[in-house]
Amino acid sequence: MTTMVDTLIPEYVKRFTCIGGACEDTCCSGWTVNIDQHTLKKYKKVKHTEFKTRLRENVVKNDKNPTENFAASMKLKQSRCSFLNEENLCDIQLNLGESFLCTTCSVYPRRTNKVNGKLEQALSVSCPEAARLVMLNEGGISFEQGQDQKDAFRWIATNIETRGGGVSDWRSFFEEYRYVTIAILQNRAYTLEERLLIIGLMFGELQESVDTGKPESIPDVLGNYLKCSEDGTFQGAFNEVAKRLDIQVRLCRELVVLGLKHTPGSTRYLECSRAMMAGLGMEDGAEDHQVQESYEKAYSTYYLPFIQEHGYMLENYLVNYVFKNCMPLDSTSLFESYARMIMHYSLIKIHMVGIAGHEQGLTSDSVIKLIQSISKTFEHSIEYFEKIMTLVKENGFMSMPYMSILIKN
Repeated sequence: MTTMVDTLIPEYVKRFTCIGGACEDTCCSGWTVNIDQHTLKKYKKVKHTEFKTRLRENVVKNDKNPTENFAASMKLKQSRCSFLNEENLCDIQLNLGESFLCTTCSVYPRRTNKVNGKLEQALSVSCPEAARLVMLNEGGISFEQGQDQKDAFRWIATNIETRGGGVSDWRSFFEEYRYVTIAILQNRAYTLEERLLIIGLMFGELQESVDTGKPESIPDVLGNYLKCSEDGTFQGAFNEVAKRLDIQVRLCRELVVLGLKHTPGSTRYLECSRAMMAGLGMEDGAEDHQVQESYEKAYSTYYLPFIQEHGYMLENYLVNYVFKNCMPLDSTSLFESYARMIMHYSLIKIHMVGIAGHEQGLTSDSVIKLIQSISKTFEHSIEYFEKIMTLVKENGFMSMPYMSILIKN
């Protein structure tokens, strides 16, 4: 009997199909491939002599802390899965069939979250084809509620239950946070920078409600920000926000250096980072004021014209980020969740400006390549963003004034 479940998905999910060997990158390199317990048992029963030997030699059991989803892992050869052939195709799927793929491989780039009994699914932009589906929708991302077969939503990454917590628990308002955040992100009456500043003010006020023991005021705060964003109250409100490019460049320098230290050898990201550093003069040991001059020239000459026409790409990236990561429940506090998103945005932006300066322009393809490679390199690295947030806190940047510096040019 088919079990049906309530679902909420961005409409683009239904259009995703893996393009296999035609993909410009591969999801079978650059990170660990975990094998679940169910698949490991299937591997042990393989009778094909050659493949039985290959599996025995290249599947490494997790003896330290085995779990149902991480019973073993694939041995990597030069950061590539041992079963990835020269045509960038999977030998396991070719020889044993799709049913022998581990859960990690069969569900990627889909991420399924269970939220208050409803199954939600989004795509990770660390996959090039997924990145195109997410970001190249000029009309913006729309969502569909309905019902689907439960079997279509394998491996639940996060199980969130916020109902019944009462007004004393700030997490109880999760669905309201997300609805208002996405509504503001998609309000094109404002520039993307203005939208991020509005959301920052909102999250700052929401955090204050929590810190002062007044979580019951959260619905009113959310309602007021939604109303004010829709009736134009915030128009022109950020014209006088200080533009401290010196601080932005200094922090972004540290983020880039920190990022390169934790890069697992992604060729695509290294190409992007080198182009960015060349465009800003960072690779030549330029002083901060020289980097600022290069930044300002690249921003006004190349980045700004592109973003004025293609701003929907970053909007879609951010909307997908909020939905996929169940923001703000991806952090221990409301404002830290917002700050984490701004770190992702800031890292992408500094790279876009630098690449624009180096290549004397941006294209949709170059932005897709950048965001896909940054996502693959850093979004999946817990250690990297732990260090980023530590850097932000140690520098006293965990505040709205400093977030606005990273956002505003």
